[in-house]
Order: sequence, then C-alpha cells, then structure tokens
Amino acid sequence: MRGKVIWALSFLTFFSGLNAITAVVLALNLGVTSNFRPFLFDSITGPVPVYTYLIGSILGTLAFLGWTSHQVVSELSSLELLAEINQRAVNLENVQNEQMKTLETLKARVFLVDESVNSMRKDVAKAFAKQGEDLKQVHADLVKKLDSELTATKTVIARQLSEQEEEIKEDLTTLSTVFDNKLAETRDGLTRQLADLDATMTRHEQRNRQTEKSILKQEEEIAAIKLELGRLEEAFVTPKTQLTSESKLEDVRGIGENTGNDLRQQGVNNVGDLLLSDPAVIAEKTGMSEKQVEKLQGRAQLAMVPGVTERDIVLLEEVGVTNRKELASQDPFELGRKINSIYKATVEKGKISEGEKPTIEQVQSWIKFAKA
Repeated sequence: MRGKVIWALSFLTFFSGLNAITAVVLALNLGVTSNFRPFLFDSITGPVPVYTYLIGSILGTLAFLGWTSHQVVSELSSLELLAEINQRAVNLENVQNEQMKTLETLKARVFLVDESVNSMRKDVAKAFAKQGEDLKQVHADLVKKLDSELTATKTVIARQLSEQEEEIKEDLTTLSTVFDNKLAETRDGLTRQLADLDATMTRHEQRNRQTEKSILKQEEEIAAIKLELGRLEEAFVTPKTQLTSESKLEDVRGIGENTGNDLRQQGVNNVGDLLLSDPAVIAEKTGMSEKQVEKLQGRAQLAMVPGVTERDIVLLEEVGVTNRKELASQDPFELGRKINSIYKATVEKGKISEGEKPTIEQVQSWIKFAKA
C-alpha cells in the first residue's frame, strides 16, 4: 500500500513541476503581472494572474516533493530491517560464545597433559633411583662373593701345602706356574665382570639421557601448544574496528553525501584513500579548509583503532585527542580522568547517551592498539 502512495505522490510532484515550468514560460512570454485563462479551469476560476499561477505551482511542487521524500524515508527505516540486523548481531554473539567454549576446552586439555607429564617425570626419577641402588647392591655382593671365594681358595691351598709340603717342593715350579695361570684367569674374569658392570652402567646412563631428552622435547611441545593457545585467545578477544581502509567515505563521522561525492571526483574513493591523501591538496580541490580535512582524517584514524566506537570518538575529541598518534601518546589513567570530567557535560549536550562511559580497561585497550 505504501509503495502505491509513493508512486501517486511522485506523479503529483512531476505534474506540479510541469505546471511550475509552464508558469515560468508564461511569465517570460506574457509578463508576471499579466492574466491568462487556464484551459481546464477557465469556467471555474476565470482569468488568473501569472504570478499567482507561478507561486501556487512552486508551492505545490515543494509540498508534494516533501511528502514523497517523507514516505520514502519511512519505507527505508522499517522495523523488519531493524529486526533482521538485531538477529544477525545475536547470531554473531552466539558464534563468539561457541569459540570461547572451545578455547576453555583446549586449556583444560593442556592442564591434563601438564599433570600427566609431571606424574611421568616423578615415576621415572623413582625408577632411576631404585636402579642405582640395585646396581650398588649387586656390585657390593659381587665384591663380597669374590673376596669370599679368594679366601676359601687360599685356605685350601695352604692346607694342601701343609699336607703335601714335600710334593709341593718337588713340583714347586709346576705348581707355581699353575697358580700363576689360575690367578691370571681369575684376574681376567674379574676384569671382564667389571667391564660388563661398567657397560651396564653406561647403558643405564644412556637410557637416562634419552628419557631426559624425551621429557625436554615434551616440555617444548607443551610450551609451543601454550603459545599457540595464547595467540588463538588474543585473536578471539581482539575487538573489531569500526572502519577499514575499504569502508565508504560516508561512514566517517562528518562526511555527508555531497562531501563524499566531491572527494570521489578528486580520486578519493574510500577511507584508505582519504588517510593517504595530502590535506592541503584535498582542501584546495574541494573548498574545505585544511583543518577540516585533518579533522576528518583524524576521525578515520581513531575509527580504525580496535574497540573505538563513534561514541568514543566524540569523548576523545572533547578532551583534545583528535588522531591515532595523539591517542598512542596518552597515559591511560590520565586520559580516563579527562573523559570522566567531561562525561556529564557531553551527555547533557546530547552528543552521547547516558551509561556509555568507557571503562579504564577499554581506555588501556585503545592506547595499546593505537601503539601497535
């Protein structure tokens, strides 16, 4: 129904415009003070002054044009469009909540891995300590056994020497040779056993070093996982920017349709082109002052800082912060005190709404991202 009304009003506006043009032509041909007879309404109105017809046509055109514009604007700002925008915002918030839950799950898994590695490290240390004690006991038992065997051998030899002293004297050379051989074999056996024991100790030390390298490698992998989680968390939490270099010029506060068209005629097609252009050149070609251009560029810079909204730009300009460089040089607590001191006055002027005062954490975030 509203579309039909708009079409009807557009037709009436066009018709009134034609009447206004006709009145201008009559005024030029007959004169403003002359009279003429309307073709359709002659029997009703009689002769009509040209200036009356001209003024009535112009007023009628303006009235129908205003009515048509009002209907078009009402049609564009429908409640259905607002409801669709709100639904998209809710969907985006749900997606972000799901991402945060996934991040918490990853943190819990890393904590479990840390606990498992610590428990494994303790068990390995206990096993190494027990193996060391067992090796020491084996070494002591072996030495004790060898000493006992040597003592027993000496006792037997002494007894045999006592009983067979004569035979020993006769076979002294042979017995000495045999004894030396036996002693050499025993020494070789002890040497071999000690070498085997050293080899066993060396293998255990190699295993210990390999196990230690494995634990260190696992710790490095865990550290890498933690670092990746930190990067993921920073990516999820980082706020969005109000503008990007590809944003339209009209998205910058203070740039209307006419100013945007003037800038585009000079080759400035988006926010990125605006920021990279010389203010003096733009001012010369568009008729704006250089300070006005610098102010618009500063607003675009602030709008590209993550977390800074249009409301925040109003507050920053009120305290004298007009671009990204000035924001980066601020102390967060000093800037917070300045914003707090002008907040009430800014609300009373109607520039922002009540309850939109930024927190000190938000101010710190602005400065951090402005320095980045």
